[in-house]
Amino acid sequence: MTLGAPSDPSWQDLELTGRLMSASNATFVGRLGDQQVVYKPVAGEQPLWDFPDGTLAGREVAAYLVSDALGWDVVPHTWLGDGPHGPGMVQVWCDVDPQQEAVTLVPADRRPPGVRHVLDGVGDDDAPVSLVHEDSTALRRMAVFDVVTNNADRKGGHVLAMPGGHRHGVDHGLTFHRQQTL
Repeated sequence: MTLGAPSDPSWQDLELTGRLMSASNATFVGRLGDQQVVYKPVAGEQPLWDFPDGTLAGREVAAYLVSDALGWDVVPHTWLGDGPHGPGMVQVWCDVDPQQEAVTLVPADRRPPGVRHVLDGVGDDDAPVSLVHEDSTALRRMAVFDVVTNNADRKGGHVLAMPGGHRHGVDHGLTFHRQQTL
């Protein structure tokens, strides 16, 4: 069963090429024809005390559907289907622009102009650092999107800086919680 999946190629053609080891849930990189994708099987979801088991993939798809309905293009194309490790979500892979940083850590005494300061901390070398993010329409839109979808998990690593200034948000399994997070 698929929802919103490209009609060609078929799921039988999903070839896994790697695994994202830093992810808390089983997350694979693969190919569907000539399209690179991310695949997260439901069977690889870690249980959470505050979200029902086996629902994260569906929440990822729901976030895409909201993004699409709003016309905001916050979430890359995402759909459900049966893959090599069972039912799960698949999302089009996005190559980021390595020259851009929408969210980053900088030395506390060297904040670039035009960024928003989030918080201060201490880096790996015990030097003071500041977490900053760009002040852009794309990030403001993503913040509103997170409120609409009740996203409990926006992190700097979930903001993809795309060529041309576009920003994608990824990893929306912790959205649509029955309790407000704000």
